[in-house]
Amino acid sequence: MHRLPSRPAAALTLGALLFCGLATLGLSACAGPSAAGRTGPAAPPAPPAGLSAEAARETLARFAGALEAGRWPEAWALLSPRWRAATTPERLAADWRGAGPLAREAAARVSALLASGAALDGTPGQGGGAGGGEVLGPLRLPVGPGRAARLVADGGRWSVDALE
Repeated sequence: MHRLPSRPAAALTLGALLFCGLATLGLSACAGPSAAGRTGPAAPPAPPAGLSAEAARETLARFAGALEAGRWPEAWALLSPRWRAATTPERLAADWRGAGPLAREAAARVSALLASGAALDGTPGQGGGAGGGEVLGPLRLPVGPGRAARLVADGGRWSVDALE
């Protein structure tokens, strides 16, 4: 003969079920979107458009900031085509860690120089474009004796080619 559970047992089961349900809901809320709702990591923002000196400064500032914050896909997306072809965001992260304090100091120096209004140097013989204020040649931000951050034109945008 089949017996129905007594009322206290049913209340205990319902209470346990409710507790487990709330605990699961709380844990999933803390964990973020479910695997079914994920679309992968957010794509990094596009590099600033245009070849103005201001766009170059913004590109370099975003690159240094992404490095300092460990946002490797964003930093990688701001690299020049030759470096994007030769590396990955994961490799960029490994290189950053392997460079030790020198890498952090270089990125911090770039950020500080840009914040202070330091000028970017253009390539001799390739000054600004007519009317639009666009710079045609590579740009450099000297960061120390014999060291510079270098930007190159890449499809109507600036990209970072070196941070020495």
